[in-house]
Amino acid sequence: MRPLPAVGVILLVVASVAAPAAGFDTPSQTADGSDQLPQITVVDNTTNHLSIPASEVQSTTYNRSSLDVGVAVAAGSRELRNDYAATNFEQRFFQRDSEAARDRLVDETLDDIEARQTSLERRNQRAIRQYADGIITATEFLRQRALVDAESRQLGTRLERIRTAAGTAPGYSLSQDQRFRLENNRGVLETYRGPISQRVSAEIAGATEPNAVYLEASSEGYMLSTVADNQYTRETYLGTERDRDATDQFAQTDDSLNAVNTRAGELYPWLYSEQYPAVQTYGRSAIYEIQANHPNGQLTAYLDGGTTNVFFETQHLELTTISRSEVVTNVNQSARIRIQRSFESGPLLVTVTDNSTDSTANATVRINGKRIGTTGPDGALWTVEPRGEYTVTATTQDGERVRVLIGRSV
Repeated sequence: MRPLPAVGVILLVVASVAAPAAGFDTPSQTADGSDQLPQITVVDNTTNHLSIPASEVQSTTYNRSSLDVGVAVAAGSRELRNDYAATNFEQRFFQRDSEAARDRLVDETLDDIEARQTSLERRNQRAIRQYADGIITATEFLRQRALVDAESRQLGTRLERIRTAAGTAPGYSLSQDQRFRLENNRGVLETYRGPISQRVSAEIAGATEPNAVYLEASSEGYMLSTVADNQYTRETYLGTERDRDATDQFAQTDDSLNAVNTRAGELYPWLYSEQYPAVQTYGRSAIYEIQANHPNGQLTAYLDGGTTNVFFETQHLELTTISRSEVVTNVNQSARIRIQRSFESGPLLVTVTDNSTDSTANATVRINGKRIGTTGPDGALWTVEPRGEYTVTATTQDGERVRVLIGRSV
């Protein structure tokens, strides 16, 4: 049996992030010399977040997914195919009577997964570019995201079943190279999936109620955000911050995990003032994951060793923990609309009341003409604030309409 090398490491880091690890010089400024953190937006009293630079945003809109039989069938077909492939691998693996034969089967299976992972990446990049360029609609982009999310999870399951089979076969273990390949692919696949993409997949399959999603896109990145189940959720990918060909700067230090924490502490200072996140490496992929359940919610961020920046991030924030910094109101003859803002592309609270009775009003809410939802019996609707100037319109059940124009500053 081969010795089992340590490929992925998960731990809670308790060392201080005040001093960089030896040999690692973390940049404190952007390329233009400003003090702004690269692609990270600072938010007071909670976690900072990854953002598409304003100059690169090509498309912004809201979208509400609905049941799509064709996409649901395609996702189900791919799930069946991947499940069959995993089951077939397990049967053939345990039928092989030598270590060499099992090695060949593992290598062939990893080859297939890597080819599918490469195809998945191309599909994802193509969908981002096409949506940013206006070639496909927001609805189609979210369909593509749902399919990519689902298949990345299925391929991840296949990788885990390889690991499990190898770990339970008497006298057999994966080689170091095979373990690195498995971990490399697992890390890459983690960055193709996200909580909103997964929710959209469930909405398309009819498994959950549709919810308005706010989208932004550049030629190489996207941001999705929504409010559901008393949480604000955000999913952001920036392809410009991932450089597979660059030298892994974290790996060049004496203590790569401390270097990751040093860098992440610069990007998320509020988080590190509250607690140290768990850090995980993924083989030789130069992908470093930090994950924390903090007082306001949850953060998972992926840093690239080549750029030392975050290129993929998901966040969950409890609505009760989010500060609302500005209130805007408007009134017509019978209705009043009240807008409570937080931060750009952050949670937005819309409340509608009846002027004559001062009671809550059930109203349909639109932002820039896009239907977002209804306020319901409590007169309130949580959603996401878009970039720039925008108009919020509420139409009550008796047809009364009240609107408010919101400026750029918060």
